[in-house]
Amino acid sequence: MTSPNQFGFKKGSGCDFAIYSVRKVVEHFVAGGSTVNVCLLDLSKAFGKMDHSALYLKLMDRSTPVHILNVIQNWFSLCMSCVKWGSVMSHFYELKAAVRQGGVLSPILFGIYIDDLVKLVDKTNTGCKIGVLCTAIFLYADDIY
Repeated sequence: MTSPNQFGFKKGSGCDFAIYSVRKVVEHFVAGGSTVNVCLLDLSKAFGKMDHSALYLKLMDRSTPVHILNVIQNWFSLCMSCVKWGSVMSHFYELKAAVRQGGVLSPILFGIYIDDLVKLVDKTNTGCKIGVLCTAIFLYADDIY
């Protein structure tokens, strides 16, 4: 469902697979006499910034059935929040972005949302490639509670 460059939230995959893959790519290019620069980004707040409209478009691009899109849209339309300060609570407001931490579908939806980043990096045709395989970007998420 998502790029093989995404290792989080997949059965039979995990942090050790991501670390192994990055390590092997670096070793491959260093053994060939190249310098490899590594950039690590912490997207820990990305779950809270995921735009619902952009997600719907990405799901439509993947030919997600309309009835599934309707369920997801309805689910998100029911997402409300408020601010509590001491014993005082604000009015509830609709969340226009974010997926629920700990939600069963949240990791899958986030994986679909972020997968275009892998495709974008691959299209630039820069960075580490082994044959036709893009090895310039690896994604791993471990925010499972």
